[in-house]
Amino acid sequence: MNSSVPNEKEKTPQTTTGQAPMVLPSDSQPATNPPPASDSDSSKGGGAPQQSGQYVVGVPPQQGEIPTWSTGLFECFDDLPTLVITAFAPCVTYGQIAEMIDRGQQTCFVYAALYAGIMYLTGCGCLLSAYYRIKMTQIYNLPNDPIINILVHLICEPCALCQEYRELQAHGFNMQLGVGWRNQSPEIQQSGGVMVPPTVPGGMSR
Repeated sequence: MNSSVPNEKEKTPQTTTGQAPMVLPSDSQPATNPPPASDSDSSKGGGAPQQSGQYVVGVPPQQGEIPTWSTGLFECFDDLPTLVITAFAPCVTYGQIAEMIDRGQQTCFVYAALYAGIMYLTGCGCLLSAYYRIKMTQIYNLPNDPIINILVHLICEPCALCQEYRELQAHGFNMQLGVGWRNQSPEIQQSGGVMVPPTVPGGMSR
């Protein structure tokens, strides 16, 4: 008796031994791959670009400002008159620097006499000048390492004083001998040589 139901063996495709059976795609699940995303599609989205440990192209990394002196320690020969005075009479250069750092609390003559007296009695005038170098680094945001600042004055006192002298000049002070704090400009006396960003109307600053 012939049956109208086809034999199930005829439906299944014959496979050879060791090969995976071939799966025919059905009508409900078409075997199509999704189209790759184009650059225009990614640019339309409002999301931020992904970063995988890399900086964004065209945007420099944010770096903090590193405090530095305006001139080097051994640039003493750029100002020969100050170098000669400091080499033979360091108390004079120290007196000028201390007067500006202390904003005219005493005159240059008083500071110079104090330095000369300590130098004559103990030979450690460099420790007094190193103390003012540390104060100077705190006021003007300079490299503030107390040990380094003390060693600089112990090893090379004239070079350190000349560098501090030039730094005050860079901040706008008139360091000519005899000028002193009282004869500085009103802007310098008000700010003490500290750079302040200019303000614009509306409470904004540049």
